[in-house]
Amino acid sequence: MSEPNNSILQSVQRGLQILKLFSPARPVWGITDIATTLKLSKSTVSRITSDLVEEGYLEKTRNKYRLGFSLLCLSGVITSHLEIHRESKETLKSLVHKLEETAHIAILEDLEITYLHKIECQNPVRLFTNIGKKNPPTCTGSGKILLAYQPEAALRELIDRGLPMMGPKSITDPQKLMTELQNVRKNGYSLCIDEMQEGIISIGAAIRDYTNEVVAAVSIVGPKERGIGRDRLHYIAEVIKAAEEISEKLGYIKALDEKSGSAR
Repeated sequence: MSEPNNSILQSVQRGLQILKLFSPARPVWGITDIATTLKLSKSTVSRITSDLVEEGYLEKTRNKYRLGFSLLCLSGVITSHLEIHRESKETLKSLVHKLEETAHIAILEDLEITYLHKIECQNPVRLFTNIGKKNPPTCTGSGKILLAYQPEAALRELIDRGLPMMGPKSITDPQKLMTELQNVRKNGYSLCIDEMQEGIISIGAAIRDYTNEVVAAVSIVGPKERGIGRDRLHYIAEVIKAAEEISEKLGYIKALDEKSGSAR
């Protein structure tokens, strides 16, 4: 019989409490110390620490425990996201000032779009975008540009989950989506019209890091009746320029990338 959900949740909470005990001032703990501090039984602490060791979140040396290397992987992800947030801020402000529309920085997490940064224009329209909010990637400028650089296996998984109908022009046909993503990668930008919301246009471009990997996207979003609907090419050029500027701040060197591309 499987463990009840509330028991699983309690184990997770206790595991997190144990991890929070470790600090630079006290990097090593024993079972008895942990049990006493958290007012738990030794058997409970022993079981949970064994699970944490197995997953790499703790290391055991003799009868003592210290933090494991799995936490470094998590901290590396957080550090990367913080760097993108920090390095994109001024460029995003400038983009909003130039185009007078709302701009975002987004990443792809578990095949969903998560917004790291959002700067609204002076006359914003209601958008389904907030910091930390997740959106389906097939209906957004940020999502399409990030999906264009995903491996085929990831795209197949996305398609198997089902392609949602968010706006009147959302792409729900798998073959049409694959063709669209090929064009996005070829053009170097993405365009969504009436796909997330009726009457809304979004344009996205890829942000690369020093390894040449696409790690995030910058996008501009606005209503069709404003400039973004009348002078689309100008908006596309500015979004691409902003993406390149942020990429350079993250260590991406375009000239070297182009050189290696021509060599291939």
